[in-house]
Amino acid sequence: MTRLTPLVAAAVVLTAIPAMAQGAGLRAEFAAPFARSETVIIDGRQWSCSENACTSASDDPRPAIACRKLARKLGPVARFATPQAELNAAGLATCNQDQK
Repeated sequence: MTRLTPLVAAAVVLTAIPAMAQGAGLRAEFAAPFARSETVIIDGRQWSCSENACTSASDDPRPAIACRKLARKLGPVARFATPQAELNAAGLATCNQDQK
């Protein structure tokens, strides 16, 4: 059996950290970038928005509703993901249904 050297073991751990961090919370992506970074509070949930995406450290058992509330405030959502799944085309249509 081969043993991992401490350097290789550290590299494996450090490589896994960003992957784990990306999987936590909610992420919404928009077609157009924001003019500046901002924090938005919707129903007590804090969203950090920059470039063309907003993220929230919290999860939601009703992602379509969270997406819809965010879209009402910030505009049409192009992609919405939770740690478990991503909204499909029908889910995004529901999310954006209040948009003109």
